[in-house]
Amino acid sequence: EFSDEKIGVIVNEFGQISIDGSLVEKEGIKMTELTNGSIFCACIKDNFISSLIALSKEDISYLFIEASGLADPASMSQIIRGISSQITAPYDYRGSVCVVDAETFLDYYDLLPALHQQVAYSGGTIVNKVDLVDEDKLSDILDKITSINASSPIYVTTYCNVEFHKLIDELRIPDKPDEESSNTVESRPKTFVLTSDKIVPRKALEAFLHDLMETSYRIKGFANTEDGTIYISGVKNHMEILPWEEPATKTEIVIISAVGIRMMSMITNGLKGELKDILNITL
Repeated sequence: EFSDEKIGVIVNEFGQISIDGSLVEKEGIKMTELTNGSIFCACIKDNFISSLIALSKEDISYLFIEASGLADPASMSQIIRGISSQITAPYDYRGSVCVVDAETFLDYYDLLPALHQQVAYSGGTIVNKVDLVDEDKLSDILDKITSINASSPIYVTTYCNVEFHKLIDELRIPDKPDEESSNTVESRPKTFVLTSDKIVPRKALEAFLHDLMETSYRIKGFANTEDGTIYISGVKNHMEILPWEEPATKTEIVIISAVGIRMMSMITNGLKGELKDILNITL
């Protein structure tokens, strides 16, 4: 939808490696990847600010920031104001877009403070995956969103099918004071990365990852298997595995734990049989 515009993108990942960057990579897009923490957390906030300043020199029409799914954007307006004297061209901050996973939002809402903050500071809310929930659950989700942020336009979708120019035009920045982000070094979830330079047995890998789904907030990555490269995307009890045309240089899978460091023993215990000595684990 922005083929005639010069676009900048900042992609943020909680894990040490970037998976989403490979999904949005496209000729003509100026992309910066920031990994290993939230851009609103002190752990990499300085890198985020430096990227905003650098991209202001690139003569771009739009800058899209793809924050981590666990990001708390409550301080975004404050950040933009703070760099106003350091940037080449001023940013016209249009607001935050919150993508709500209809299948998991209500389950995770009380567990993850960032979900409340994402809705509260959203200028537009996309309720996605509505084909996976019934009407009663969808109604409960819409009621919850409206109770948190009544001014945000809501778009009910599958596959985030929204006309983005319309979305941008309709963004409404909430009349709400900035807050310090709840993303801190102490509150960040444990992430684990599985890597391998070898061919990974596909069926064994799928079974292994399915066993970790219930105790993970997110599983995503690329794997080189006997069937070629596959893309893996899992949330709670729903996992999507698709063939990927571009071969990956190596297998890299990020797991965001819902059970803290206990995930390490669960991963270690699961790496048996065909997967033994094939996948490496890093924190």
